[in-house]
Amino acid sequence: MLNEKGIQNLYNQIWKLWIEPEIQRRTQYGSLPEDFKISRCLIRLPKDKPPIVEFNDEISWIALVKKTPTSIKKGDPIYIHEIQEIKDVSPPEVNGERVAFIRLLWARDGCHIAFDFTPNIPNNMISKQERDDWRLGKTIAHSLEAILTEKVIHIYINAQNLLQTIGLWPAPALLPYPLSKIINLLEEDDLDGAKSILLEHCNSEYIEKLSSKWWDIEQFNTRKKLILEALDCHKEGKYTSSIHVLLPHIEGIITDWIYTKISKDEVIWRQVSKTRKFHDLILEKPPSTFTYEQIVNSAVDFIVSGPVLKTFKRWHDQIDQAFPNRNVVEHGKYDKSLYTEENSIKLFLLIDTVYYIISSHLETGSSFLGFNDLT
Repeated sequence: MLNEKGIQNLYNQIWKLWIEPEIQRRTQYGSLPEDFKISRCLIRLPKDKPPIVEFNDEISWIALVKKTPTSIKKGDPIYIHEIQEIKDVSPPEVNGERVAFIRLLWARDGCHIAFDFTPNIPNNMISKQERDDWRLGKTIAHSLEAILTEKVIHIYINAQNLLQTIGLWPAPALLPYPLSKIINLLEEDDLDGAKSILLEHCNSEYIEKLSSKWWDIEQFNTRKKLILEALDCHKEGKYTSSIHVLLPHIEGIITDWIYTKISKDEVIWRQVSKTRKFHDLILEKPPSTFTYEQIVNSAVDFIVSGPVLKTFKRWHDQIDQAFPNRNVVEHGKYDKSLYTEENSIKLFLLIDTVYYIISSHLETGSSFLGFNDLT
């Protein structure tokens, strides 16, 4: 594998050999927009032919996609809300033949590079099995799904109020699908359809699998017995119990975590203040992606300004049924409309969002990803 200096040299060579000349050529012919900015680049390198350099939305991939059960004919467009998962990607081709390529993806944390020169290696230097081996498909599929997720986040920004009416935010476990489908149904005024998608996707098996990864974070592991008991209640349909068990620990997990970052003498009493402090500590350093930043902002806003901590002034005020309100539940006002499977699911999703925020904050990685073994 290349070291950091080698990676930088490779990037410089790619820029000088292919990207810069293509920009100059397009500029000369007046085909480059004034506001042109590269976010993605694919360089295909067919044998004995000029390189083909594509930018941004010019790039297309043949992908294996899991889609919603709709009747689509060959050549029909597929919409974002119809894509459940991008499973794999086929290698780039020219005239039906696989070609060597370099793919670059710019993000806040640097430029991610993937390449495969296998098709251009002489036959006597590589076996047929090695030549036919294609191992970057899932890596590229994962990055394409990240791009899809960012597009859904942009859709959410415009539909934030609509989504909050059913007590949801861009929970990582729902991105990109089924959140994309839920927003689509809400825009079509199909409230029951949106709720049905949530219940269908987040069944008990899914919630159990989701929570199984939480224990590597101390603030979750110390609550493992409690959370597993809440999960048992949820699986048994005892949503009153699962909600009462889980709800206080949104605050508890956040509080325990922020006190690993600040002095214990720096007392913070109110949950609103704790949640805002959590936000500030998490985003103390620039976030690596737009998606992560928006998930943090949206989750904190959902807790502080949304239905989680919505003001509960008078005992006989009408209750917002979209999410288990902390003040209503913990002050002991009983309203059976709050204790539903849907609301129990949302609590697990909110705790998972807090887990995602903390675990992603702890992760570190190289700015250059996706190299094949030929490096």
